[in-house]
Amino acid sequence: MRTVLIIEPDEATRELYQRELGRHFQVIGASNTHDIVEVLQDNKIDIVVLEPASTDGAGWRLLEEMRRSQIGAPAPVVLCSALDERRRGLSLGAVAYLVKPVLPATLRETLDGILQG
Repeated sequence: MRTVLIIEPDEATRELYQRELGRHFQVIGASNTHDIVEVLQDNKIDIVVLEPASTDGAGWRLLEEMRRSQIGAPAPVVLCSALDERRRGLSLGAVAYLVKPVLPATLRETLDGILQG
C-alpha cells in the first residue's frame, strides 16, 4: 500500500483528508513541519500533501528544503492551499497545486493520477 504524508495545520481538514485517503493509502498526518524531515527519512513516503501557507512560512521553507537537499526524494509534492500561489509552488517543484476548498475525493483522484502517471 502506498503511503501519503499530509502536512495540514487545520485539524478538521487534516482529519477529513486522512479519513478519505485512509481508504486507499497508508496515511501519516502532521499538523506542522516540525520533525517532518525525520518522518521523511524514517518512512518510505510515496507522495506528500502540503499546506504551504502557514503563519511563519514554514511550509514554503520545507518545500524548498525538500527540493534542495533531496529529503523525501523522490516523493512528489502536492500543494493544497487556501492561497492561490500556484506559480510559486510549481516553481519550487510541486507537481500539482490545488486551491481550497478541495473535496477529499478530488484530492484522492489527483493523488491517484500522479502516482499512476
